[in-house]
Amino acid sequence: MSDKQALIQVRDLTKHFVGVHALNGVSTDIQRGEVIFIVGPSGSGKSTFLRCLNRLEEPSSGQIIFNGVNLMDPKTDMNKHRQKMGMVFQHFNLFPHMTVLKNMTIAPVKLQGKPEAEAQKEAMALLERVGLADRAEAYPRQLSGGQKQRIAIVRALCMKPEVMLFDEPTSALDPEMVGEVLKVMRELAQEHMTMVVVTHEMSFAREVADRILFMADGKIVEEHGPKEFFEHPESERLKQFLSKIL
Repeated sequence: MSDKQALIQVRDLTKHFVGVHALNGVSTDIQRGEVIFIVGPSGSGKSTFLRCLNRLEEPSSGQIIFNGVNLMDPKTDMNKHRQKMGMVFQHFNLFPHMTVLKNMTIAPVKLQGKPEAEAQKEAMALLERVGLADRAEAYPRQLSGGQKQRIAIVRALCMKPEVMLFDEPTSALDPEMVGEVLKVMRELAQEHMTMVVVTHEMSFAREVADRILFMADGKIVEEHGPKEFFEHPESERLKQFLSKIL
């Protein structure tokens, strides 16, 4: 596909912390509607790369072009562009003092100027979709981990983002709660939401991904479709990784 069709273009992205090269020249394109999974050993740069895409982590150098806009340009309004990039974290990040419904409507109302009634109607439709409409007036402390993460996903969807970024969304959950979160993500993938997912859920990646990136030592070592990725790894590094986790 041509660069013109890519929703996100990443060119030679680097990130250096003190004494650590977290990203070493990462380049890739993410097409609109594509579901990308990023896997690799701990410390390989996966989460750093994801957080650099919306500059929650400030890259050291390189380019990130989102929908034709250079996010590394100092003149770019990053707050505006972050509204188009939904982010779901490992630990939910819900406001504890607000109800579920308020957690979901505060950003559309305050940042997008949406009328409260309209924001509530859209939020309730999303809660209905994930089976949590009856929890609209509950507070986060009254929810299970799986419920909190489903709320975090639909809260991000309330902003009508162009891409959803998931940073290990199931790793803090009890095993029996993982399935309910993956079900929501699976439905988003089926609807062709552009998604970039850092995860250790290999069977889910095999099932849902259009393309899987394997990162090690701050670089993309290999990237393939799921069948090729799991059945015909090329590099020794990926072969070692798969032998330990499959």
